[in-house]
Amino acid sequence: MKTLDVSYEAMGARTARFDDYARAEREGARADAVRALWGGQLVSLMGARNTRGRFAGPRVPSPARACTGYAAWDAGRGSLPYRNPDAMENILCLAGALRVRFGPDLAHEIRLARFDMLSIPADVLHEVSCHGADGAKALMLLNGEPDCAYPAIFPGPLPAAVDARELAALNARVEPGRGREADPDTMAQRVTRFATLVPYKRALNARSAIPAEATEWLTASSVFPLLVPEGHVGRSQDAPLKGGPGLYVAIAECVPDDGPLPHAHFDTQESFFVLDGEWDITWGFEDEYRLPVRACDLVGVPTGAMRAFRNTGKETARLFVIIQGQERMSDTVVYSPTVGEEVNRRFGPEVVEAFRKVNITFDAERA
Repeated sequence: MKTLDVSYEAMGARTARFDDYARAEREGARADAVRALWGGQLVSLMGARNTRGRFAGPRVPSPARACTGYAAWDAGRGSLPYRNPDAMENILCLAGALRVRFGPDLAHEIRLARFDMLSIPADVLHEVSCHGADGAKALMLLNGEPDCAYPAIFPGPLPAAVDARELAALNARVEPGRGREADPDTMAQRVTRFATLVPYKRALNARSAIPAEATEWLTASSVFPLLVPEGHVGRSQDAPLKGGPGLYVAIAECVPDDGPLPHAHFDTQESFFVLDGEWDITWGFEDEYRLPVRACDLVGVPTGAMRAFRNTGKETARLFVIIQGQERMSDTVVYSPTVGEEVNRRFGPEVVEAFRKVNITFDAERA
């Protein structure tokens, strides 16, 4: 499979730097409306170019069906109650502590610590707030239909200061109704706790008899799948959460000077959001390009490009990996034939075949 050649300029246009975007959206009518409705800062990071709603105007392009935004709250601040009528909302706590109250009467709550994630089904009324003295940050990923406009519905009343034009620009509206029921036990099962995540090298060993050291040599020290589409088949099929088509997410964790071998995705876009530490995102068939990134930077690597990443810091660190594709993405991961030969030499042909069955192959060709 022929890979895609990507220039520094093209990859730079697919990068969102925290120092740039966190400062850029603090002032103006939109920022005022966002603070009135969501209690803090919302920044559009990634989505289709025609994405509407609160994450319109994304800095990094991606396939339809999902959009990604950054959120930050000061201590004691939080959103008004709202619901997403036609999109699932996945909230990953980046820093501090979050409290999410949910249900028609907001009678239940879930608290999220650093790197915990909650997946909220469509049309569930909820509010998100900082539950700590030092403020909080989150990544929000909305997952809907290809033509989803990502509306937000508030039961009202809204603050008088909210401008009608900005409300419309955010695709937000006031509408009676309190959304669908949300069973607290079911919602508790839609939380991934970072402290209890299981790396997929263990699942592949148990399911497919692939040695954990073979997976670790190809990929990162540990990859923790969080959410995959319902019915997904591949290396991450044992993820604890199931969602809609077109999106799956994971946390990749690497010890210093570790990372995956160069590889390509041919029916998905893979994007890296830095959770902590210092990293190089590399690309090209021989890893000839390098982009240093730091906490809260985002890089969207296009479909078909060879890519890798490496922890360049002195401590174990993590990336949030966002993989997006179409209705039935296989998310086949392709390495070079020389990597396949080395897998065969180290672990045997049966392991090469076992990798193939979970959509990991060794037939990448230089662009």
